[in-house]
Amino acid sequence: MALATRERILEAAGRALTRSPNATVDQIAAEARVGRATVFRHFESRAGLLKALAERAIDETDRVAREAVAQACTATDALRLITRAVVGVGESYRFLGSAPELDDEPEIAEAYQRQMSELADLVRAVRREGFIRPDLPTAWVVAGIDGLIWAACRAVGDGELGVVQAQDLVWDTITKGLSNEKASGFRDDE
Repeated sequence: MALATRERILEAAGRALTRSPNATVDQIAAEARVGRATVFRHFESRAGLLKALAERAIDETDRVAREAVAQACTATDALRLITRAVVGVGESYRFLGSAPELDDEPEIAEAYQRQMSELADLVRAVRREGFIRPDLPTAWVVAGIDGLIWAACRAVGDGELGVVQAQDLVWDTITKGLSNEKASGFRDDE
């Protein structure tokens, strides 16, 4: 029962914070249909609740990335599938990017750095396949892909794009901006 209540609070917090990143514990409790004291029994503070949501987002991102890699035939295909998958789940966690409570959480920072390191490894593999331009620094490519994903999640959350449209735009931007001319079919005269 306690686990079900904790999950209900996390789900409600995700919804409330997606609508309003400054949602209070009282608003989250009302969304979860529990009392404020129940929220604090499961999470020591609003910051603790946000940390639990960030851990959930990291786990979800890791899960969809693993599933994408398992379906991919090449590193380039893995990159395409991962970007689609992360945009697909990322919109529900976009509020975490503006949560100052997470700034001093070393576990969250370490997990994010691990994910960026894994993305850098994938970018290097994609470059070996000839898809990513050799003149672009890996750190630049990784930052660009991460930024595109965040921008797509924000646009979806703001209602500017649908999820599929955002997924397609991320891959199209990667293809036209980061790939080799031969790999993308992009020509200077287009």
